[in-house]
Amino acid sequence: MTTTTPVPADPGWLWAELGLAVEVSADVRGGGLDALVGLALRRNPRRAHLLVSRVLGKHLPVAPGAGLAAGADLAALVRALPDFPADGAAAAAARHDGGVRTGPLVIGYCETATALGHAVADGLAGSHYLHTTRRGLSGVPPVLEFTESHSHASHHWLVPEDPAILRGGEPIVLVDDELSTGRTALGTIRILHAHAPRGRYVVATLVDARPAAARTAFAELATELGVRIEVVALIAATVTVPPEIADRAASIRARLAGAAPPTQVSPPAQVSPPVQVSPSVQVSAPARVSASVQAGHPVRWLAADWPADLPEGGRYGWSPAHRRRLDDALAPVAAAVRAALTRPDGRTLVLGTEELMYTPMRIADTLAAAGFGEVRYQSTTRSPVHPVDVEGYAIRAALTFPAPDDPSRVSHVYNVRPGVYDDIVLIVDSGADAASPAPVADPAGLVAELRRCAPVAVLTLPAYRPARPEQAR
Repeated sequence: MTTTTPVPADPGWLWAELGLAVEVSADVRGGGLDALVGLALRRNPRRAHLLVSRVLGKHLPVAPGAGLAAGADLAALVRALPDFPADGAAAAAARHDGGVRTGPLVIGYCETATALGHAVADGLAGSHYLHTTRRGLSGVPPVLEFTESHSHASHHWLVPEDPAILRGGEPIVLVDDELSTGRTALGTIRILHAHAPRGRYVVATLVDARPAAARTAFAELATELGVRIEVVALIAATVTVPPEIADRAASIRARLAGAAPPTQVSPPAQVSPPVQVSPSVQVSAPARVSASVQAGHPVRWLAADWPADLPEGGRYGWSPAHRRRLDDALAPVAAAVRAALTRPDGRTLVLGTEELMYTPMRIADTLAAAGFGEVRYQSTTRSPVHPVDVEGYAIRAALTFPAPDDPSRVSHVYNVRPGVYDDIVLIVDSGADAASPAPVADPAGLVAELRRCAPVAVLTLPAYRPARPEQAR
């Protein structure tokens, strides 16, 4: 007997069935909420639904320039705030300061907003950048830690190589993809202010969906601490959530169970180290690997000729000098990646991994700027989302696999399936969690899933190891 899954005809069906009501109060770009986010169901008992960004490059593939442009637009909103110290004089100083901060400190939230935070910092002259992390490294204790109460992975650490970066008096700009309750941002401000008081905090977000009570809480905290707390967003909207939304979501999942693609976890496998073939890229020799990795499209293992002491991202801090060094490194790395593609003029997905988003996005943008083929970018994620293969639902397919940096847990990538791309470029770093039994990152489980969809080139960036001096915090 054949059963059919009811497919809603209205593209906005999920908003209606969950009982979500939206009222937009400000729209910087003028495209409406649907231009920035789609909607999906979480696998998270704390929150039933997820606003899925169409510009972030996390759950959904985007043109790499779209994610960078979103950060640039938020930076412009920050610069436009009254009396905000990010002007031409600071930009001129930043070109000669050798890395000294002349602008604000920008902090992005992992894992979703690590690249967005980088892009905001790029638009604020003289700024330094730091993102929170969930990756622990032995010998590198966190300076600050806090929790995100509603998250699937609630713990955050701030681990700057130079703890003094958190003790200046400059404004702090917190960057996240979405403000729903605002509790995470408020908690962060309290912790930062207790550590090192300052007079101004700005929260920059793609979507400000706080209810009225949450907006009042921001004003109350500003009064309590005697500081300025400002929020800028590409779109501000009030999203009314019915109290029975968890029951509604469960009912929808049950009804559409037949449209949920099967999910399985591929085991990790052993691979050989790469061998040098050119100054900019390495390609591995044939290796004996498990059947799970052998099955499917071909795989090439690459390693970049990466500048010494250049961090792969902002986990330990990122200065204007780091930005300039990355700018210089991108072209040769992107050229080497392009040389490894089976169809350089085809459809290519560049895939970052969890917190490692910004450098892969920049590599993807450099590939796209060369004008060959169609390049899209997205990232793997810890976020568990319920996939449903029906029109109007944001997450249509899911791959689940052991996390490359910690095979004791799983990670996910969404909307990647056979026939969509001619090549997939997976970018990982060589680091591992302190608690991980793996001495280095092992992406083989992810590769096994990806190569069922398209040929895969795996680019490994060396994980930066801070040599932080012992000093009082």
